[in-house]
Amino acid sequence: MGYPEVTFRIICSFIVLLVLARIMGKTEIGKLNVFTFITAITIGNITASVTTEQNLDIDKGLFAVFGWAVLTIVMGYISLKSKAARRLITGEPAIVIRQGKLMEEELKKARLDLDTLQGMLRQQNVFSLKDVEYAIFEINGDLSVMKKQDKKTCSNTTYKKTLIFPTSTGVISDGRINEDSLAKMSLDVKWLEQQLKKAGVNSVSDVFYAEVQTDATLYIDYKADHLI
Repeated sequence: MGYPEVTFRIICSFIVLLVLARIMGKTEIGKLNVFTFITAITIGNITASVTTEQNLDIDKGLFAVFGWAVLTIVMGYISLKSKAARRLITGEPAIVIRQGKLMEEELKKARLDLDTLQGMLRQQNVFSLKDVEYAIFEINGDLSVMKKQDKKTCSNTTYKKTLIFPTSTGVISDGRINEDSLAKMSLDVKWLEQQLKKAGVNSVSDVFYAEVQTDATLYIDYKADHLI
């Protein structure tokens, strides 16, 4: 394959991608859902093959690119018209925190662990699960957060916590005590058990997640959540 043919393939591929990008619409890379992301990668790979693969006829390669693009457009149209199809193709948002409580089953379905969730919350300037009323894991992988309103007000003055620890720290995860986290705060299992007892918790296994707040209080999320 000589340079003239390569040049011709590059020009054709570029024009085709430009036309398809205009037809398929505008979407930021960070906002792509999984289906669209896979389609974009596939079209890119086919186009690259058309440009460089000597054994691939240019007409067949461009036909494959157009085929993928048409399927993507058709699936997008179906998604707009049918909510059931949209759920099947792109999935649906998952409410991972509801009324301040962690939704364990939704976390599992979304394949989202606590460490990742907390990292995403910190990106939203939320450093404690206790401050979250709702958190929704969107289909594009973003986390939407609604914070709790501070109701501890009196005469237009908000009470402020006394900061004993710099950040909130998780000490129980899925019914297991994290002794290393306790040790870093100069606390021990006995202290934690006392706090759980005060909160009416009979067994650590009943707790899905617990964290020590900056004022040394304990936030507890139970495995058996009771929503209003």
